[in-house]
Order: sequence, then C-alpha cells, then structure tokens
Amino acid sequence: MAFRRLSLREALASDRLEDFVRQEEARGVELAHGSNFERALALLITQRRSEERSPSRLPSHDGFR
Repeated sequence: MAFRRLSLREALASDRLEDFVRQEEARGVELAHGSNFERALALLITQRRSEERSPSRLPSHDGFR
C-alpha cells in the first residue's frame, strides 16, 4: 500500500510539520541547510505562533471586542 504524499498545506493545517519534513528529507529535498524554503517556513511558523498568542485574536464572551 502506497502512502499519499503530505502537502505542506496539509501538514500545517493538521499540525504534522515534523511528518512533512521527514517525508521531504526522505525524498532528498534539502530543508535543513538554510534554503529559501526553510526560511519561508520558519517565518510562517513564527507568524502563526504569534497570532495564536495574541489576545486580540481570542473571541470575547459576548461576541464583541
């Protein structure tokens, strides 16, 4: 049984980034040596984490901010 390739979009949406990195490294994609892809991915992850911590992104109890 062949496994379906995990896309970056799917990996980010399902919190499976480590699986994606392992998959791509197994395919020979260079992710760990400062590639443009790695830098873009690190920036995206940093932005997502900042958004998750931002209190303005949390809904209020009455639905208003």
